[in-house]
Amino acid sequence: MTATTGQPTGNDDPMARIAARMREQMTRGEELRGRLAGLIGRAVSEDGQIEVACTADDPAHELRLDPRVMRRSSAELAELLQELLRSARADLQRQTTEAVRDAGDQAGPQALIGDPAAAQAKLAQLNELVSGPLRQSSELMERLRRQLGV
Repeated sequence: MTATTGQPTGNDDPMARIAARMREQMTRGEELRGRLAGLIGRAVSEDGQIEVACTADDPAHELRLDPRVMRRSSAELAELLQELLRSARADLQRQTTEAVRDAGDQAGPQALIGDPAAAQAKLAQLNELVSGPLRQSSELMERLRRQLGV
């Protein structure tokens, strides 16, 4: 429904819908950013004597060594630490992937990669979302041009 000015009102206003969608996306982005900042990848050696943790900003955020690990050779200890750090980073990556997937609506970019039909439908939806307001703006400009006689 339109107001007496001929302008769309309320939910009919495409620009208001776009703005609302952008605000929603920004809010979800902030929530995701906060969640990602709190993630910690962890790994523990089989014997439980070494524990490592990493964050996106700190690849060796935490390191706990049981004093008994010092009995190992330096090469063995270094190899085990490297393996645990890789495992902790993999755990962090897994958590990050889950957080991004959970935060997105299943129609997000990752969901469209393997589904060309869904990607095409999403593109058509985005095209209509953008072209509708552009079409209305062009019509308004044409009306103004006619009214002003230019």
